[in-house]
Amino acid sequence: MALSAGGIPVTMTCPGTILITGASSGIGAALSAAYACDQTTLVLMGRDEERLAQVSAACRDSGARVVTVAQDIADIGGFLEELSNLDAQWRFDLAIFNAGIGDTRAPSQQIETPQQILSLLDINLRGPAVGASLIAERMIARRQGGAIALISSVAAFVPLPMATGYAASKSGLNAFALSLNAALRRHGITVSLICPGYVDTPMSARLDTFKPFQMKPDAAARAIVACISSRRTFAIIPKPYAIAYFILKFVPARLAVWLSSKFSLDASPYRSQGLPIADLNARAAACSSTKSDNT
Repeated sequence: MALSAGGIPVTMTCPGTILITGASSGIGAALSAAYACDQTTLVLMGRDEERLAQVSAACRDSGARVVTVAQDIADIGGFLEELSNLDAQWRFDLAIFNAGIGDTRAPSQQIETPQQILSLLDINLRGPAVGASLIAERMIARRQGGAIALISSVAAFVPLPMATGYAASKSGLNAFALSLNAALRRHGITVSLICPGYVDTPMSARLDTFKPFQMKPDAAARAIVACISSRRTFAIIPKPYAIAYFILKFVPARLAVWLSSKFSLDASPYRSQGLPIADLNARAAACSSTKSDNT
């Protein structure tokens, strides 16, 4: 049986050491509360230090040992360095990559800006993918199994003309998670891909649209915990969205695109540190240079 860093027997019903990204609000905060108990160490990562402190205080009141880390996942290099150091110290039994952002085009836009697309892919896809890869390597080396959960969205399954970058980032995350699961099965490491529908979070509150079957964060957290505990490979929550996903598989792509083109919504702008085009070009050049150096 696997043991946590503190020598406590580990099951996915009661993991010993847990990493949760995006822990300062929404689903991440609710997951932190759901897992907070005696003999559990929570490593909570988020960008908002004040809100992170509030979440950690509540978790400590429930008996958990809590470590907080203020880290922006968009800073991929800094995120990986921090993650490596944290895992070396705490040896995660369960890593939940929950951090994400949502963004849509403005009414005056025909499509999202390059800055929006870059931010969405960095935080929703690149960050969790490289983070999960790092933790997977460590878990393989420890030979004690473990679990990784990636929180995606039902937005991965439908064309979203007003949120092309968001849909792409979540669809890419789904492909990564399922592929990683296949790669890690023989090592006794579970990868759970969980796709919620609307959840009552600050991100969802920006959307001025009908939100069918919207869940409260604590209800979403309970469903996610149940999926991880039962080592589910893939889950859509709540159930009505799982039924809709099954039906959508029989809808021709051309019809799905046509129907989606008739849908619109209004959303307040996501307040992020957008990169100017010059910086985007510089980053692209840097990536190209790095690739050339490594070939």
